[in-house]
Amino acid sequence: MLRGVYHDRVVPAWQTFACAVGAFLEEAAFRLVLAFCVIIGRMPRQVERRWWNRAVETPILIDVLDWTDDRRIFSVLVWPSLESSAQEPTYDHRERVRVVLGAISRGAADMAWSTRFETDYGLRWDHERQVWTASDGFAYDSSESSQAGVPAEAGTHDAA
Repeated sequence: MLRGVYHDRVVPAWQTFACAVGAFLEEAAFRLVLAFCVIIGRMPRQVERRWWNRAVETPILIDVLDWTDDRRIFSVLVWPSLESSAQEPTYDHRERVRVVLGAISRGAADMAWSTRFETDYGLRWDHERQVWTASDGFAYDSSESSQAGVPAEAGTHDAA
């Protein structure tokens, strides 16, 4: 009887209390370090960015498709890293694509999705429509005013 009360009431109360104290200490430590950095005048450092040549360094398109019926689930444009050195931009871009593919694969495996990937390295910039065009003709709007993740009207695929 006493053991049941202990496990039903005391343990959850103690865990709740410990989590609250831990969250408070973590927040207090963050604010203390932030205040210290502000007082001594530390500022975020500017990262040098190299110039981006759209004609040479195009984004890479990753299409995630349903394995069972080949419907497009979603697409991801992986942009070149402007923070990488001018000597190795292609390597850094391919490494970024590899990391994104790994993250998508792990997520799909966790959700038990049947997916397959298509990677398009040959996107072309369409000056007239101001969109990136994939090899299958699907267009991706890159303007900041467009809705994020919504493809341009020119080539639409219904994933539903």
